[in-house]
Amino acid sequence: MTSALVTHDLAYRAQAALYAYALAADAGDLDTLRSLAVEDVVVTQAGETKHGMEPFLDIYRAFAASDVEVSRHIVTNVLASQEDSNGVRVDAYFEATLFSADSTSRIFGRYADSMADVDGSMKLVHKRILVDRIMELPAATSAYVPYASRP
Repeated sequence: MTSALVTHDLAYRAQAALYAYALAADAGDLDTLRSLAVEDVVVTQAGETKHGMEPFLDIYRAFAASDVEVSRHIVTNVLASQEDSNGVRVDAYFEATLFSADSTSRIFGRYADSMADVDGSMKLVHKRILVDRIMELPAATSAYVPYASRP
């Protein structure tokens, strides 16, 4: 478990890295995802742990190749704590909404990430994705009718 809260600056940079991660995951931006992790990054998801940059990126390659047309990750309740002398533990809730042609899925879970300051940038050392629940919904529409235009 974590001990003391980190400085405001370090907490802000860890939180900014987490937000950049969420945006890159939604965009399928492998270059940004690569830049946000150390080369020997560890990722734990669905009870399975993998080591190294390519296995880490494979998760997002598979996601980009899926039938998901649009995704939106929302990250909240972020708490950054000192993990060890060089590391920061970043705990947060996430909700990911995945839109495909036939369905909408909402994934509720937690991140429990380890990050380190590498040359002034916060980098993922261990990405932990803990899914609590998945809610399957009907397909959503991309049509939007502004309120002023509604009858």
